[in-house]
Amino acid sequence: MAEEHYAEIRERSGDFRVEFKGTILAKSESVQELQEYHPSYAFPPVLYFPQSSLRFDQMEKSDRETSCPIKGKAAYWNLSKPEAVENLVWSYPNPLTSVPQLKDHYAFDSSKVEIFRDGAKVEHRPIRKR
Repeated sequence: MAEEHYAEIRERSGDFRVEFKGTILAKSESVQELQEYHPSYAFPPVLYFPQSSLRFDQMEKSDRETSCPIKGKAAYWNLSKPEAVENLVWSYPNPLTSVPQLKDHYAFDSSKVEIFRDGAKVEHRPIRKR
């Protein structure tokens, strides 16, 4: 029997923040942690920050869109300040019914920002083939 592609989401509490070169892009005391499981890939957990915690004055909407069979259609935002970085942030404006917790939550490309929880840096781990 083949493994399934699915995701689990847990609410995580703590002092979370996202920084780009010292500029804070998001701060929250609660995030949604998505762990995706796939038969062919190993995914690191992804933290989704509530919409109200983001600094949208530092961002602009991107034209990029992608689709995931378990999360839905993703929309992207570019960082515009302190410098331009394409597709740094994404969200699922209308997530599939299997992941309703992602509604109004946003994730950051952890290879391009620093994410902290309770003052400790959350290490970036790339997706890898199994």
